[in-house]
Amino acid sequence: ACEKGARTDTALELLAEMRGLGLQPNLITYNAVVKASYDAKIYADALDKAREAVSMKVVPSMIFMSLEVPEWDLHDLSESLSCMLLSDALLTLIYSGKHESQSFKDILVITGKGLNTVHQNGPVLKEKVPKFLNEVAGLETSAVEGNEGRFLITGETLQQWASSTEFGQFKSLFHDKTPR
Repeated sequence: ACEKGARTDTALELLAEMRGLGLQPNLITYNAVVKASYDAKIYADALDKAREAVSMKVVPSMIFMSLEVPEWDLHDLSESLSCMLLSDALLTLIYSGKHESQSFKDILVITGKGLNTVHQNGPVLKEKVPKFLNEVAGLETSAVEGNEGRFLITGETLQQWASSTEFGQFKSLFHDKTPR
């Protein structure tokens, strides 16, 4: 219920209360907490809780966010977790400094149908994740012809973005949460 009204304080209090009672938060709990912060555009808190879900092994394996593999799979994640973990991976990639001595590789992002495919408008991730990257991060994505469940972030686009004012504005949304 907290995520529907983007009541972040209530969601965070309930999470703390669960822990105080010795209850282990699960994927549903973290989805709600991350979504509440995400919907309220409090991206630093959303990222913090998304990272916590990963560290608690509540979110599926983070192999899909490997900096070495140019294919990141968001299949089993909600919109808010997808956007926050993709943001984390991109910020980590930029801060890793690997691009300074060489250019970025193209990154294929697999959205598949997402968790909410019962949505009346069809799959959620394939439209909302690229929209988040474009509108919030200022990062352009490209459709992959013949596969609607994937999009591409080109190495050239990443290189330009890393030195842009859009990147500076984007990283400021996460306050001191970047990089890990």
